[in-house]
Amino acid sequence: MKSFTEYLAESKEEKKYSFKIKIAGDLPENCEDVMETALQKFQVAKFAKTKTTPIQAKLRDFPTMENVQVNVFDVELEYPTTSAVLTNYMLEQTGLTADRIRVRSPLEDAESELNAEHLEVDNKALLTQDYQKENNQNTVGDKGISNFLKDLAKVRKEHVQYKGVNDAILAKKAPKEKSQEQAKPVAGKSPIGSAKGKTK
Repeated sequence: MKSFTEYLAESKEEKKYSFKIKIAGDLPENCEDVMETALQKFQVAKFAKTKTTPIQAKLRDFPTMENVQVNVFDVELEYPTTSAVLTNYMLEQTGLTADRIRVRSPLEDAESELNAEHLEVDNKALLTQDYQKENNQNTVGDKGISNFLKDLAKVRKEHVQYKGVNDAILAKKAPKEKSQEQAKPVAGKSPIGSAKGKTK
């Protein structure tokens, strides 16, 4: 049987807290060293600058900034924390402004990418726009009924009866019920099943 210290060591090895730290624009002097030293508070397992993106006109994560590059750091910590706590801590330690830094866990990063896919490109307020003028007469009224009947006819034509292995043992016709025979009472027998006694 394992001792408590062995269980503790295994659980410590397995659990790591991953984050991506993104900083827009040029890094200040010794910014990487300052970040790595500050993160020692959370027991750094990994700290690496993974990439620097090319200069882009618009950035999804930094909507207020234009024509800047993004420096991405991958961080793994052994001590549990949240992205909000790390963001505030990095702002204090590096002296960067809040619009230049983003800290996200892998799940938060994936969610932000998913949300960005569904954003409208024009960024117009929907509240002030009028509804699109649509005449949905093909789905209601006489046209709707005729379209529905046409669709039903197509489905009927496409319906195919498949022959299976059990077709030979299945009944061709539904059996006739013997309702008339059951309705006729038999003389000398009670409905419960015992014989009636004859009365004189």
